[in-house]
Amino acid sequence: MMTDDSDPLLQTLFAEAQHDLDGEAFTAHVMARTRFLRYRVVAAWICVALILAAGAWFLAIPLEIAQLIAQVLATTLFDLSDSWLAWLFLPVNNIAALLVLSVKAIRMGRKKMIRASYAN
Repeated sequence: MMTDDSDPLLQTLFAEAQHDLDGEAFTAHVMARTRFLRYRVVAAWICVALILAAGAWFLAIPLEIAQLIAQVLATTLFDLSDSWLAWLFLPVNNIAALLVLSVKAIRMGRKKMIRASYAN
């Protein structure tokens, strides 16, 4: 069963807590907080930009090393000028291909040795 009566103690508590705000003072307060929050957002974006710039600068050093390694690995073994033979051997005529073929040969030899040891 619901009653239409409100609790008088509750009404007095709400009446004590309620106060009127001056319109201009309230607007000034809200605008000041908004301005403060805007400054904080701008400062946060500046900090993020500085962190990203520092990260990019620190990542540039390993990138230069990776580019140097790529240039060394792409060095041709034999100068074949611009003949059709140069185009034919282009995929394997560099240091990287030599390293890949060497590792592949070592792995194949290792597998044969392991298989031979299990055969006995």
